[in-house]
Amino acid sequence: MEKLDINKQVPYGASLQEVLDHPSLNESKIKYFLRFKGVFIENSKPNDTYPILLSTLISPNEFEYIKEHIRTKEANQKIQSRTIEWHDRRDLIEIVPDSIDLKKMVEESGARYKVIKQTNFATVDGDRNKVKMTFKCETNNYNSGWYRTKNEYDGEILVEKTGEGDEAYLRMIYTSPETMNIADIGVKYLAKEFKDKKYTKPDKDIERILYGNFTNEERVSFFMSLTGANDVFTFQRFTNVDIAPDKTKDLPAEVHKLMTGNVNSLNIDGENLHENFLLRERENHQFVELADIEARYDFSYHVAEGSCIVRFGFSKYLKKRLHNIEFSIDISSISLKDEYQHLNKEKIRSYLLQEFEKFKTEKYNQIKKQRE
Repeated sequence: MEKLDINKQVPYGASLQEVLDHPSLNESKIKYFLRFKGVFIENSKPNDTYPILLSTLISPNEFEYIKEHIRTKEANQKIQSRTIEWHDRRDLIEIVPDSIDLKKMVEESGARYKVIKQTNFATVDGDRNKVKMTFKCETNNYNSGWYRTKNEYDGEILVEKTGEGDEAYLRMIYTSPETMNIADIGVKYLAKEFKDKKYTKPDKDIERILYGNFTNEERVSFFMSLTGANDVFTFQRFTNVDIAPDKTKDLPAEVHKLMTGNVNSLNIDGENLHENFLLRERENHQFVELADIEARYDFSYHVAEGSCIVRFGFSKYLKKRLHNIEFSIDISSISLKDEYQHLNKEKIRSYLLQEFEKFKTEKYNQIKKQRE
């Protein structure tokens, strides 16, 4: 495809489709964008929205709206966490490598982006069993969408040993697809290093929370458990749900009605979605594929108070139908109470992200215990 100048040209046709395929632009955002253009449709599936957008022109102002949404979404920190058994009683800071050569590993992977900066592992807030390294990646427009041009994105790898010390958590904190891939390379390297040095059993695999780890009932139960409260978060309501009837099941009549028009998935917006009959009534749980939820929480801790929107789940599962999609968490927006408006939102976001990750891990461990 011909290289385009993002500051001089507005995309159309195939070049516009490349923009619309960005993960940040989900079906509800595309539908909203169409309404912004004065186009109202009932179905927001790509087969319905793309032909409309690709056959019309968008204005410079409309393109700026799309670009800004992509930039904002990519800048947000997101988190994925993996677990590995642990069999060493020393503090993590004593045995974790001082550094790992992410730049070399990324180059050897054949990626068209590169690591331009990284730190050594260091303790977090003086905790000798919680260490992290940070890195910065530079993207190149010949590998990614032309509209992204050359950008820099930050990422982190955090290793933490908690509780009885029989497990360690390897957390990937990323801001773009590239930084997620880089963190993944680093975490896999660390897992191999830990096995080679007998910090964990060689026959034990690192555990990831995948869509396919659950039955339909367990998945709904897991998601609904995150509507409880903990020391930081108080659940308010769901604001968006990605859900679909499971076509492999013999569906009851009321669920079957959702299949009218050969429906593959539903993206539901609303105020009290946790009261939707698909989620509220336990007998329906086996018949639905719940992929992703956006929810509003109030939060309060020693530094700040306010509310936030948390998106968690198996992003894009209903589009890709891949059972190895990994659970991720994204805090998409934060609203602070007036007396805390002067505080740095990004530091608060980082803290909340890790606290919600701990909340998720606690609930997932409860699901595992129920299977025993």
